[in-house]
Amino acid sequence: MNNSRSSRQQGRKTKRTQHGMDYETIIFEVKGGVATITMNRTDKLNACNLKMFQEIDHALSLVEENDDVRVVVITGAGDRAFSAGVDFAELEFKDMKESTDYIRSDARMFRRIENIPQPVIAAVNGYAFGYGCKIAIVSDIAIASERAQFGLQGIKVGAVHVITLGRGRGTLGRGRLGYMLLSGKTIDAKKAEEYGIVAQVVPHDKLYAEVESLAQSIAQYPVLAVRAIKRMLHRGCDDDYRWEDLLSPGLLLMEDLKEGRRAFLEKRKPRFKGR
Repeated sequence: MNNSRSSRQQGRKTKRTQHGMDYETIIFEVKGGVATITMNRTDKLNACNLKMFQEIDHALSLVEENDDVRVVVITGAGDRAFSAGVDFAELEFKDMKESTDYIRSDARMFRRIENIPQPVIAAVNGYAFGYGCKIAIVSDIAIASERAQFGLQGIKVGAVHVITLGRGRGTLGRGRLGYMLLSGKTIDAKKAEEYGIVAQVVPHDKLYAEVESLAQSIAQYPVLAVRAIKRMLHRGCDDDYRWEDLLSPGLLLMEDLKEGRRAFLEKRKPRFKGR
């Protein structure tokens, strides 16, 4: 990971990997038993669009089939953001089929993070809002830079984080999760450590060295024991995704969410109507 650190911070544009795959929104690298997925849309603060959901899912599918990979690291390109959330430019749907297809891609990626046999470490290098915060929550371990900030701010635009409502309770507890979801406020890295979102906070310039050291340590442990721990950590999690499949397509069609999206893009206060 040390050799790729500067390229992640700069948000480089070359996407071809040693696997011969071309990705538009991520950088995928494998070295020394560790696969690193870097979300790479620095002009959008690494906001996730449909293509990123699909490309992370594809990269994880390669990891799942590769017994030489022992650990996965997910991080963000550039020096400001892990991921600032979903790309609002794409969050517009005309019917249930479109919203359902979107949710399937979203949920497939998060299911893959939890279901692959290798542990996943989130190296949170900056803003982790919405989707970015959710990655930290569902990963097996999250390590944060002291500069990181976390938020589940969907309520401000009328969005509901259904997967996070399920998966986040076991991480934060109901009260803290409710506070984040209903207040829409952001918290700093130390508060996120207190809440249980991240396991450790480190100086910003030490983040990747700390994550690399941890990943290499895990990679040296007995693979069957590591994989058993990974499976048990996520036992029973799929029910939350069933609720996502059921509820989210309809929630994405709410008039208030459409108004919230327009207001966000137009940089004005939304005018919600309760429908």
